[in-house]
Amino acid sequence: MATTKFELWLEKVNQELEKKWNNQFEHTYWTNLYYTKGSKFIKIIGNGRVWGFVSMVDGTHKGEPIKEGDLLMAATWTQPAKHSRGNIFDGTDQWGMYGPVGMTTMKKS
Repeated sequence: MATTKFELWLEKVNQELEKKWNNQFEHTYWTNLYYTKGSKFIKIIGNGRVWGFVSMVDGTHKGEPIKEGDLLMAATWTQPAKHSRGNIFDGTDQWGMYGPVGMTTMKKS
């Protein structure tokens, strides 16, 4: 049972992804994402690969500012990518079936 804000968020993500998975892939079953904690980031893992990372601290990462709750794509098995894909606590998180997705900006003409 979820007890922290992060665990509640991950539970919601798992529920939404399971619905999408079951609609798209009837021949296989969904396996929930799980996590491990490091000193600065929570690593989210699913199906034998890193789904993404969530920052546990305010500070910097690769020269960029990060806040607690920032969602980041994986650069490697042990390191998140440089830029945040939103924040799980303020509702700006951007993610899909395979992990955090890039923030898109519309160019005005």
